Amino acid sequence: MKTSVLLAMLLLCGTVLAANKPVGSVKTYQPESVIVHEGIERPVSKGTPVHVGDRIVTDSDGAVGITFVDGSVLSLGPGTEFILDELKFNPVEKDVSFLSRLQRGTATFLSGAIGRILPQSVKFKTPTATLGLRG
Repeated sequence: MKTSVLLAMLLLCGTVLAANKPVGSVKTYQPESVIVHEGIERPVSKGTPVHVGDRIVTDSDGAVGITFVDGSVLSLGPGTEFILDELKFNPVEKDVSFLSRLQRGTATFLSGAIGRILPQSVKFKTPTATLGLRG
């Protein structure tokens, strides 16, 4: 990503810390998939906001693609349960983190600005894991 585009993205995004402020949104999906936000289960659709604390669940045919405020992209496959525990994005102060839990299923993650600013701040907790690194 070019520096000017990254700078523009950082200026537009500001600081994302509050659990009630969206930190991403659904870009693609295949039914049946749901987001549980503050205990309320809602079907996923294009543009559905994603917040810290949300649980995203796909059924055996479901899939969800999410883009986060730092440009990270997450794809969840069929039969997946994913929880976003924390997303901090204050790049000016280098206060960034992406903490999540993959309870079951599959995920593909392409790191955005958080991973470039502080790579060790991107973490996925899993019951068991298979990890493939590229690049």
